[in-house]
Amino acid sequence: MNMKTKQSISLNNKLAMTQQIQLAIKLLQLNSIDLQKEIDEKILENPFLENENSSELIEVSSELPVISNNNLLKKETHSTDDAIEQLSSGHKSLREYLMWQIELSSMNKNDQFIAYNIIDYVNTDGFLTEDIEDIFLLLKKNMEVSFQEIFAVLHKIQHLDPIGVGTTSLKNSLLIQLNHYHKDHEFYHLAEKIIEKLENNIKPSTLGFDNFLAEFEKDEKDNLIACQLIRSLNPKPGNVISESLHQEHILPDVIVTKKDGAWVTELNPLINPKIRINTAYKNLINDISNVKDQEYIKTHLQDAKFFLKALQNRNITILKVAKIIFREQIAFLTQGEIAMQPLALKDIANFINMHESTISRCTNNKYVQTPRGTFEMKYFFSSELNTDFGKTISSRAIKSMLENIISKEDKHAPLSDSQIAENLSSNGIKVARRTVAKYRDKLAIPPSKNRKIR
Repeated sequence: MNMKTKQSISLNNKLAMTQQIQLAIKLLQLNSIDLQKEIDEKILENPFLENENSSELIEVSSELPVISNNNLLKKETHSTDDAIEQLSSGHKSLREYLMWQIELSSMNKNDQFIAYNIIDYVNTDGFLTEDIEDIFLLLKKNMEVSFQEIFAVLHKIQHLDPIGVGTTSLKNSLLIQLNHYHKDHEFYHLAEKIIEKLENNIKPSTLGFDNFLAEFEKDEKDNLIACQLIRSLNPKPGNVISESLHQEHILPDVIVTKKDGAWVTELNPLINPKIRINTAYKNLINDISNVKDQEYIKTHLQDAKFFLKALQNRNITILKVAKIIFREQIAFLTQGEIAMQPLALKDIANFINMHESTISRCTNNKYVQTPRGTFEMKYFFSSELNTDFGKTISSRAIKSMLENIISKEDKHAPLSDSQIAENLSSNGIKVARRTVAKYRDKLAIPPSKNRKIR
């Protein structure tokens, strides 16, 4: 059998994952905290890069705006300063932070054991997910303990930092915070009376809480001041500790403000990296004759340029995506969740001619500050449902409607999931009972039998 070899030439297109593409992807998926760490490491690694200590500063992005309301952001992040400063860098979750405080407390070993078991049932928002009676029954199987002992330990947990964690309702958490921070305030008792009107099973829903306070703010000036006092409290005290950001402040990558009657979407100048190429090192290439030294300078100079370009592309991409999001969700800025439109990754990808995976990286763990609060950019994506009017509505808008319906129901005869589905259907939105149940569970709203006040 004769074997012959043959050579052939062919042309084909192939996308090579170059170092530059890898760098661009890596920087795009970093949040603002991790990005700054990456920049600091790069400056140490590459002598051709320097930070804003230089008097002649070249900014990374030419699109970077100047925002006049920096004080607004400073005010927003200032409230968590004390809690963050007290947090040991080794603690990565609310659970670990609470346990760390228990270890440093004067509790005896028996009470510490009880505390650890209670903390296991505290969720990331800071709320107890099991009734204290159920925890008592579980503990009683393993040790001799009274209900009074468990209640005393729970009281201590609720006064750890952050204040108000470990409660089973929004009402109890707010009362504890009010008593801790504003006990001597002139309108303390009025604020306390307003909070007492909250039901014990209400969950920390922004919409429901806002609607609740809005009813009191309509009445008189004293109520308005008392409600402002309540709004200064944290409806989700556990959120002060952020596991994903390693206990750093959540700094928004994008800020949306209203200027001269128009909504403006801009990058946040407080976190935008400002670095440049060190001109002193750059000029050395003209004075060095050694080939190896020249090669070293050329390699690192090229690396520095690639890094600056990747940073600029990251900023431009994030800003492009944010502008499209708020072009589509502009109604949210004026009307809230109930006006949110269906929006998918592919919609944004089509608008700016990028792949969906790029949009996903761009919006993951990136935050945007709006007049309605600070949200992760992925918050503004939601699936769609059809209506009888030939239009579509976002699932997030339906959740908002569901919250609104439940907040206005008769608490002595709460609506069933089927009745809520009928209510939505009367407004042209056909939703199955099981879909209502699914959305209600996601909103942490209990079924009608558990919402009923007897």
